[in-house]
Amino acid sequence: MPDILVRNIDDALAERIKAIARERGWSINEVIVHVLRHSLGFGGEDVTRREIHDVAELRGTWNPNESAAFRKALEAFEKVDGTPLFADTKKTDQAPK
Repeated sequence: MPDILVRNIDDALAERIKAIARERGWSINEVIVHVLRHSLGFGGEDVTRREIHDVAELRGTWNPNESAAFRKALEAFEKVDGTPLFADTKKTDQAPK
């Protein structure tokens, strides 16, 4: 399939495309292809199914609960009492006994 670059998209149009992508859980590309297919009269196949090689599907995302749990887990690292998490077992500043 060929790739097509579209230039000079105004801010309002770009924001609407992004909003639709967020609402439907689609990539921006999926929204644009959907709009083009339907506006040119092709309709038919919807973009609701992604192929497995789609990068947006492979990258994964965290839902709000997962993000909150991760942030909470990171807080433990911020509360370390000044001691290093990992100590160097080699003591280079002392002379051998």
